[in-house]
Amino acid sequence: MEISTIKLIEYAVAFMALYITIFYILVYLQNRNRMGEAPKDTGYEPKVSILIPAYNEEKNIARCLDSILNSDYPKKKLEILVIDDGSKDGTLKAAKEYEKRGVTVLHKENSGKANSLNYGIEKAKGELIATLDADSYIMPDTIRKMLPHFADKAVAAVTAAVKTEPPKNFIQELQKVEYIYTLFSRRLLCFLDAVHVTPGPFSMFRSWVFKEVGGFDPYNILEDQEMAMRIQSHNYKIRSSMDASVYTEVPADFISLLNQRTRWHRGGLHNAAKYTNLIGPSYGDLGMIVMPLGLLAVAAIFAVIFVSIYYYFFTIHPAISGAGSILFLLNPIHIVGATIMILTIAWIFTGLQFFRGEGLKPHMVLLYIVSYAYLILLFWLSAIFKELTMKKMTWESG
Repeated sequence: MEISTIKLIEYAVAFMALYITIFYILVYLQNRNRMGEAPKDTGYEPKVSILIPAYNEEKNIARCLDSILNSDYPKKKLEILVIDDGSKDGTLKAAKEYEKRGVTVLHKENSGKANSLNYGIEKAKGELIATLDADSYIMPDTIRKMLPHFADKAVAAVTAAVKTEPPKNFIQELQKVEYIYTLFSRRLLCFLDAVHVTPGPFSMFRSWVFKEVGGFDPYNILEDQEMAMRIQSHNYKIRSSMDASVYTEVPADFISLLNQRTRWHRGGLHNAAKYTNLIGPSYGDLGMIVMPLGLLAVAAIFAVIFVSIYYYFFTIHPAISGAGSILFLLNPIHIVGATIMILTIAWIFTGLQFFRGEGLKPHMVLLYIVSYAYLILLFWLSAIFKELTMKKMTWESG
């Protein structure tokens, strides 16, 4: 293959990366005064049903339920339903301890999270229905901070600010930075009406949404993203709160993280394929910019892998041919790459400024910037390999 073809691929990937980076910087600059802005409290206090699907969550269920019961939202307007999905540990027994405090505990045979949520939706009586993972917990003011977003009648769902529970090791520290930065990115998507995930740790929906678009897909391994994309396909809005906190348990070791992210990436690929109809002018910025760029980003991953393999196997590494050749090999593509890196660093630090109170460690932020691109590439390689080998998707192994 001619080297010019490789260079063409390099420039195409670099151009796309630069375009995406500058695009989101412009979106930020246009809305920077509104980033931390929360809608005014309208006094809206509907009945809220909180669904907690639980499978083998004996060690977490009490913390989860206590966080809801300690909420500052009126207890008479809360309906709490635990759906035990055939747990093999003491989850059911632990949950039943809370029945005397008004919690409803439902039990069913094991059939997955989506089926558990749908079972709870059938029983729920609230005007709003919230889904809360059993390994997560909310703050006393979380519910109240989400409600004002529903003042817009076109808003069908609101997502909380998902954060990691206090990290215990390096892997979790890295994820803490990632989760915080993701909040900033998702907030930007609000300005484009392009939020395409309603995170499992805590999201809130108008109850009529499930009658309008259907329940959670039991055959989808990334049901929280699939639901959001289905809501978007009906042209309803999704909003994200920057200050309604929910803390969730995250993988504590690399293998667990790899399995989780492999599942996320594979699920994302399947959902993107399922909702290609979202691409087009009918869905505004989501259809014309966010979805197409997302698909191009996946293509870019393949391109980066291809180019890396080419240089590794078919060219002489600059370090072998001498220091002088390194300078000789410098060309405009390196300048573009350096520019993207500088913009990315500035971009990440800008986003993290909105979460100064989260106790982020500066050296972990730098490690995130340096290492996470390689980790994401690894996650994609794992996902692509499992797709090509048609390995069945499961919660445990991606």
